[in-house]
Amino acid sequence: MAEQDPCCNEVFCFDQKIVDAISVPVCVQNVDGDFLGANRAFKKFFELDQQKNLQTVNLCTLIGGEAGEKNKDVDSVILNAGGKDTFEVTVQHPDGSERFVIFNKVAIAEDDNRVLGIITTLIDRTEQRKTEQQLRHAQKMEAIGTLAGGIAHDFNNVLTPIIGYSEIMRLMAEREKNPDETSKQYIGEILTAAKRAKSLVEQILTFSRSREQKASPQYLHPIVKEVIKLLRVTLPATIEVLEDIDSDCGLVSIDPVQLHQVLLNLCTNSSQAIGDEQGVITVRLAKSNRNNQGRDWVELSVADSGPGISSDLQERVFEPYFTTKEKEQGTGMGLAVVHGIVTHCGGLIELQSEGGGGTVFHLYFPCVETEDADAAVEDHPVVRFVGTERVLVVDDQIAVLEVTKKILETLGYIVTTCLKPRKALALFTSQPDAYDLVITDLTMPDMTGMELCVEIKKCRETMPVILCSGYESKLTEDELYSAGFSTYFTKPITLQKLASMVRSILDGR
Repeated sequence: MAEQDPCCNEVFCFDQKIVDAISVPVCVQNVDGDFLGANRAFKKFFELDQQKNLQTVNLCTLIGGEAGEKNKDVDSVILNAGGKDTFEVTVQHPDGSERFVIFNKVAIAEDDNRVLGIITTLIDRTEQRKTEQQLRHAQKMEAIGTLAGGIAHDFNNVLTPIIGYSEIMRLMAEREKNPDETSKQYIGEILTAAKRAKSLVEQILTFSRSREQKASPQYLHPIVKEVIKLLRVTLPATIEVLEDIDSDCGLVSIDPVQLHQVLLNLCTNSSQAIGDEQGVITVRLAKSNRNNQGRDWVELSVADSGPGISSDLQERVFEPYFTTKEKEQGTGMGLAVVHGIVTHCGGLIELQSEGGGGTVFHLYFPCVETEDADAAVEDHPVVRFVGTERVLVVDDQIAVLEVTKKILETLGYIVTTCLKPRKALALFTSQPDAYDLVITDLTMPDMTGMELCVEIKKCRETMPVILCSGYESKLTEDELYSAGFSTYFTKPITLQKLASMVRSILDGR
């Protein structure tokens, strides 16, 4: 007697060639749950290369876990009542990964509705599910970005008078013959805290992609020390953070927020490598001994006393989505982002690690040329840019108006303020030669700063107009200059920057 085809029974069978042509996994089970057959796609999905493997397992045991229990319950209903059902479960694939799979089940029945078995097709939705998750994440980040932009606008309006009045008080104290050193110290602390708050807003806007990342010449040591202070209060007490900082390393062209991101990523990785054990993270900043491309370099290194990285993994650590951490601990993007930021700045990154001997990341940044160093921000304002011109300031926040007026008057300017842009336009059009400069906010009720600038230019084409805003405008520089603005700045504005900007525009520079 010929051997029975395992894909057949006494009632029905299916052609193996036909089902193998189906691209999605398909299997057939009898009323006892045993396999009567499966196509090539099914065997490949579950890594069942030999037909005999089907005879030793059933679908419930093959997928296992909660998915197996769900499959068993659905099969029971279909075998008793016939019909069909569809459900989605997470299946543990033989390679160890999780797959999101849709099960479509249809009863095989006789004319008298007696159920003979079940045909099951599987649709792997893993990639589609990942795409949907990425889309939801992108939408969430977009919403956060919108929210962050609104918060930043209001918060920068709050910071403007704090920074402005503090700088006025410091300037007045410096003009006194016998200044109170304690008061000057307190004012300095207020300014430091306010500028730190400003930096935090900038970080929020950067990470929410509402702010364009801009590189500028920076001394790295104050930024590194600031991050180390943050690390010491956030890392576990079992981890000691040591610093070896040379404050005379030269200037590097980088966005300070990006440097925060780089250092925090590296130190967080080091902390996770050390784990719950006692350990040390050492952050070092020094001049580099490399003489590459005829330029001076700065080296920033982060070393930890963790278990190190094996040689076979070191070549992959900078790959996107590659991680050796648990699924809940990392996305595999941290070091990829670090590598991208460093290389975008023209720098280099090197990894030094031995099993059991800890890990060191060496970051090398090229110093900027001497002529670019003038762009570095002064730590202490030296007011040289005074004047006597007439300035019209327009802003819908009275606190911003008052502090801007006080700063400009302290510098010697004659200042007129307006809370409403249409009133400001009426004042200007009635006496277009009564003002030498207009400073206007961007977002205001009834009329935007852009619209106000256009109307002012219609009345007096050569009138210089400065735009200010509580957050980075979505308008490009070309659009701003096409509208007639001479320059623009983002709140909160410092006394030194406002003084130099106003003087520069008035002098036609």
